[in-house]
Amino acid sequence: MESSIETLREEINRIDESIIKLLSARMEVAKKIAALKKNKGIQVEDKARESQLFLKIQREAKENLIDEDFVSEIFGLIVSHSKKVQNKLLED
Repeated sequence: MESSIETLREEINRIDESIIKLLSARMEVAKKIAALKKNKGIQVEDKARESQLFLKIQREAKENLIDEDFVSEIFGLIVSHSKKVQNKLLED
């Protein structure tokens, strides 16, 4: 059965909505982490954690047959924004 462009676009819209909800959930967790870091006097940036994360997402990208550079670029933005949110909360 052949899908119509409209049907496929609706599917993309649902996926996009899911991505936005997941990003929102991720930022909420980042805020909770910021609160814990603030209480413990821990710096926002954790290079070791970031290295582990990027190795993990590159492996998962490869396993899912998606361009590793593309996924790294997206996660670079996500991590950067998470640190920005955490730094703002630590300043308050």
